[in-house]
Amino acid sequence: MESPIVILEKLLPIEDIITHIQDETEGVLIRTVKSFMTKIPSVVTGADIVQWLMKNLFIDDPAEAIHIGSLIAAQGYFFPISDHVLSLKDDGTFYRFQAPYFWPSNCWEPENTDY
Repeated sequence: MESPIVILEKLLPIEDIITHIQDETEGVLIRTVKSFMTKIPSVVTGADIVQWLMKNLFIDDPAEAIHIGSLIAAQGYFFPISDHVLSLKDDGTFYRFQAPYFWPSNCWEPENTDY
């Protein structure tokens, strides 16, 4: 079993994970999708996020990847575009990444006028 110090050295900050997941070459495919009569820009599916987390964080269990993704969503780093529940689903639900300006690490107080 590895010591806690070795394990802590391997942990990535959430911002690093989000930066890597949005990478143009190694990240998930961010695309514009067509809806009935409109286009929805800059979205990714929950299934794509779960697959990326499993592959890049070396997670074997999809339920664990969903849990980690839900924790990241609960912190405000990405959000579903058609639902108000900040959790990750392993399906075709569309998600959008939050702009870095609004990341919790920037320690700002949210206001309705900022959205």
